[in-house]
Amino acid sequence: MIARTQTTRLLFGLPGAFFVFLAAVGISDLGDAFRAISLDLWFYTDSDNKEATRLLLVLAGVLPGLLFGPLAGAVADRFSLRRTFLITLIIRGLLSGVLAAIAATTPPGQFAYIVVISSAIASVFFASSAFVFVPRMVEKALLPRANGIAESATWALAAVGPATASIAFAFWGPAPSFLIDAATFLIAAGIFAALIRPDAASTPRGSVTSNLRSTYREFGELLRGIPGAVRHLSRNRLALGMLLASYGVTFTAGVNSFSLIFLIDVELGLPVEALGFVFSWNGVIAVIAALSVGFLVRNANMKRLFLGCLGVLAASQFLMGLAPNVLFLAIGVAVSAFANAPYNVAVATLFQTTIDDEYLGRVEGLDTTVENSLQVAIFLGAAGVVAAVGPRPAMIGAGFIALALLVGGAFLMGRRQPRVAEAESPVSEPTAQ
Repeated sequence: MIARTQTTRLLFGLPGAFFVFLAAVGISDLGDAFRAISLDLWFYTDSDNKEATRLLLVLAGVLPGLLFGPLAGAVADRFSLRRTFLITLIIRGLLSGVLAAIAATTPPGQFAYIVVISSAIASVFFASSAFVFVPRMVEKALLPRANGIAESATWALAAVGPATASIAFAFWGPAPSFLIDAATFLIAAGIFAALIRPDAASTPRGSVTSNLRSTYREFGELLRGIPGAVRHLSRNRLALGMLLASYGVTFTAGVNSFSLIFLIDVELGLPVEALGFVFSWNGVIAVIAALSVGFLVRNANMKRLFLGCLGVLAASQFLMGLAPNVLFLAIGVAVSAFANAPYNVAVATLFQTTIDDEYLGRVEGLDTTVENSLQVAIFLGAAGVVAAVGPRPAMIGAGFIALALLVGGAFLMGRRQPRVAEAESPVSEPTAQ
């Protein structure tokens, strides 16, 4: 198991298993940065109908989360986190290798979409397990510190990957970036397999048939447990308010994900490869913000930090949407990055400390499903607005929606929490390997 039974401390009072986990995720995140920017540029530059192609690409990335989010969260609650990590890392690595072969021989087409969708499905299970992993290893009092370090590492890699990927794309096209992505996934899987060992007591035993039957029973049990997670969440106004307010970020991030490349290309007249440098600039600022939050902000301040960051994110949305040149765009991106990194630390810490461990994975899976449902509608709306009137109105409109959701979420979070006796059926304590 990699639960809190492993007490070996390394840096900042955190267990060694956390840093192994962080190294594996960080290496794969570096490859993901190459993959993401190369996908964006490849599909954008090799397509005639750019709005439609962009819409199909972003939908291919979010629809798997909509379909598999609850199941992925339930799997994270009930099944081996170690095994889930290894399987999804290997699958994503192999798929990135296939994508490199496609990019080296043909323009983006139906086979590329199939690979993108398949990789996104694996990513859903990977992300749900990652969300549950940290609180299984780290004491609650140290979660802000752990989340701050993880967020800093993610943004540090994001500061390097996109700009480097843009340069690689300009010189060699998308295939080398996809190969780098494949290699990082397989390296991360090797590190994780070598340094995070399974607990022999929790390793499945018995014949293949008995193990399949056991797996079938487990899936039935975990799916029946999802309604209980919904009831648990419905009684938690703090969590509901957080969810509502956080969907403002879903709106702004979704609109920006679709519209930013059009703003750079059409409105500002910059080369499309500038998209990678914008993302890297975002990462540089976010590193500083994320690293400071984990050490300087205590649990008691997380609620105020969460709401304050949402207000700053909404303001930055107006800055970016109204930017007359690349300098003002860079300022808007910097403001957004400065708020986004501590926001991610705050929302992760609040969820990990306010949702019972028994339901944490399933609540995260349900949140993923709702978020991806919204993203589908957001991408469809952004595509229509960008095609009709351009990217600026889409980005500014998302800022107003974010402000409205922030007000509603803050109202719910400020209401008194009802004292309700637990009525859910008991569910066996999840284990992690």
